[in-house]
Amino acid sequence: MNIARTKVLLVIVFLLSGLRIYAQNNKDYFKTQIPLGELVDAQLKEVSGIVAASEGENFWVHNDSGDGANIYLINREAKLLQKFTLEDIEAVDCEDIDRVKIDGKNYLILADIGNNLGKRTWANLYIFPEPLQGDSAVIPKKDIKSIFVKFPGQKRLDAESIMVDPRDNMLYIVSKREFRSTIYSAPIFKNTKQQYFTLNKVAELPFTFATASAIDPTGKEMLIKNITQIFYWRRNSGESWAEVVQRKPIEIPYVVEAQGEAITFDNTGRGFYTISERPFGLKSYLYYFEKVPRSHDK
Repeated sequence: MNIARTKVLLVIVFLLSGLRIYAQNNKDYFKTQIPLGELVDAQLKEVSGIVAASEGENFWVHNDSGDGANIYLINREAKLLQKFTLEDIEAVDCEDIDRVKIDGKNYLILADIGNNLGKRTWANLYIFPEPLQGDSAVIPKKDIKSIFVKFPGQKRLDAESIMVDPRDNMLYIVSKREFRSTIYSAPIFKNTKQQYFTLNKVAELPFTFATASAIDPTGKEMLIKNITQIFYWRRNSGESWAEVVQRKPIEIPYVVEAQGEAITFDNTGRGFYTISERPFGLKSYLYYFEKVPRSHDK
């Protein structure tokens, strides 16, 4: 994270902090965030993506530009457990990570989709079997599938968030710098022989600078956050996400992180987590947002 980029983000934080396009924070859905542990490992200074691991109460995280094609397993106290490296992959700017299940097997998707300089048309997704703690620290090149995606038309792709719907394995990418952050989709898991995909526009959002997103393990709930706010939608039976996000979301109570660019649901449906970068040496914590029990969750 360079100083110029950080200054721009601070300006954006200032502008967004005064923006309230929806009702004030709603405490009926999730409780206020709880810090579980401080991220202190020197290797993890620019964490910009997180997803709950399939094994235990652990999480996969990664840095953005400046690091290689590496993923890191941390526990619920934000302590580093193990680092894994994708063999022979030259990452540009990894901005998010998610998990997908294919034929009963768990895979991770490392999204090299950042484009701060505005030069990239195609971005990369690296898909590989989810390792387990104690496995070899190198993920073999033969196990990594590269997928290329781009925005429709001549738009330069720039995004920081992906999510996979567990109901149909559809991939969604949320743009960052468009005046209205826009949700795009691609059926990359339906055509296993295709390598290049032009994204399809799903819906525009009434805010900008989306930095993270997630869909819960049941495929019923969605979270999208920008620098200062977290928005939540719940899908009714038979609805598409395009229909869902046309409704005003719930704004989740959120104390702004220094540079929060990562969000994930847990594997139990009980809540979600966020984590941030560490600009200017500021502290970063793994935060937990516990769901308030409601009748429709039973």
